[in-house]
Amino acid sequence: MTHSPWSIRDARERSHTDRHRALLDAAARVFATRGYANTTVAAITAEAGVSRATLYVYFASKEEIFHALALRVRDDFLAAQEPDIDTDEPRTMLRATIESFAAAVRSAGPLLRLIEERGAVDPQLAPLAEEIAERPIRRFTRYLERQLDLGAVAAVVPPRIVAEAVGYSLTRGAVQRGQATPAAFADYLDHIQTLAEALLGLRRGPRGK
Repeated sequence: MTHSPWSIRDARERSHTDRHRALLDAAARVFATRGYANTTVAAITAEAGVSRATLYVYFASKEEIFHALALRVRDDFLAAQEPDIDTDEPRTMLRATIESFAAAVRSAGPLLRLIEERGAVDPQLAPLAEEIAERPIRRFTRYLERQLDLGAVAAVVPPRIVAEAVGYSLTRGAVQRGQATPAAFADYLDHIQTLAEALLGLRRGPRGK
């Protein structure tokens, strides 16, 4: 099927319309359920309840849909990791960081893994996949380095290692516990915080006291 360059350009100019967002929402559900290889344009249009012609007004191909979705996941994932607290106290900030990161991972779910996988074979997605993986780690590392310089923590390993231990554990663990009860998930985050505090040389009493 041949798509008019004008229709594709016009779609990009209207990329923030409700229909555009609804198509990305439908695509996210299909990609998350089926994976990249088994997702088709037909499956996305069926999920969205629109015709192929309607979808092609906004996207030229499955690849373009996934790229747009990956950009949205990147933006939402990184924005969700900004702890909304007004303190620099290490334990409080650490907990807020862990909770916000875990919530962002659970929200993005399997799409994070798909972006990582596609980034390994798609040069256009590679920088974005690396940004999703690395920017939170670098940001957390910088915060821990400042705390180390202030003497607020006494890390037993370099701050980067602490950031990787927390970030990489949550990236896998939070998704795997997507169906966990709130209490079970809170307990999991407690364990992650215990690990982080041990690496940072922070003494901790029972249940974070």
